[in-house]
Amino acid sequence: MADLGTSPFTISATAAYTIPLGVYSLMVECRGGGAGGSNSGTAASRGGGGGGGGAYSKRAAIRVIPGKSYTFTVGASVALQVNGDPTTMTGEDAVACTAAGGTSTTTRTGGAGGTVAASVGDVGSIFAGGKGGTSAPNANTGGGGGGEGGRSDATGGAGSANSGGTGGAGGTGGDGGDGGNGGNYGSPSGTAGDPGVAPGGGGGGAGGNSDTGGTGAAGQIVVTYVTNVTRSIGGGMASPGSMGF
Repeated sequence: MADLGTSPFTISATAAYTIPLGVYSLMVECRGGGAGGSNSGTAASRGGGGGGGGAYSKRAAIRVIPGKSYTFTVGASVALQVNGDPTTMTGEDAVACTAAGGTSTTTRTGGAGGTVAASVGDVGSIFAGGKGGTSAPNANTGGGGGGEGGRSDATGGAGSANSGGTGGAGGTGGDGGDGGNGGNYGSPSGTAGDPGVAPGGGGGGAGGNSDTGGTGAAGQIVVTYVTNVTRSIGGGMASPGSMGF
C-alpha cells in the first residue's frame, strides 16, 4: 500500500492507495481494458476479428477521506479471445467511476468496444470503446483491434480480402491506446495479430492458417486532486478549497 503521488497521478495496475492528508476530493478518469483478438476464423485459412477497445469514463468529483485507503482496480492485459476487464474506483457515498472493458470474439467478426451502458461516470463524460475490425469475407488476414474509448468511436479496420493482403489497421483511440494491427496470411502459417496499445487498445485478429490474435492492452486510471485543506499560520484548518492541479 502506498500514498498517491503528485497530482495528476497515473495508475496502470490494480493497487490500494492511501489518500494524502488534506485531500478530500478526486477527479477520476477511467479507461477500461482492451479485449484480445480472435484466432483464425471458422476456416483455418481465414483471418480472425479484432478485439474491442475499452471505454472511457470520468467523475469530476469523488469524495474521499484523507488517510483512508481505497482500491483502484485497473483492467489487466488479457490474452487472445478474452474480454477486457473493467476499470473502476469507488469513493465515499458509493460514488464510482467505471469504464467497461472491450468484448472479444472467436470468429472473423470484430468484438464490440466497451459500452456506455456498462460504464459509470458523469453525464456526457462516458465514451464507448472502438469496435474491432472484421476480417473481410473469405479474407486470410485479421481485422484490426478497436481503439480505446478516448472520446472517439475508434473502429478497427478490416483485413484485406486477397490472400497476400495486409491485416486491418487498429482503431486510433484519441488520447487512449490504439488497437493492434491484424495479422497477415502466410503458408504454412500466418502471423499473429499485434497487441493493443495501452491504455485500453484491443488486440488485432490473427492472420490465416491457424495463428493467434493479439492481446488486449491494460486500462488506466488518472487521478487529479480537486480539493484540499491548508493549515493556517495559527495552526487551525481552513475550509476545503479548489486546487489548480
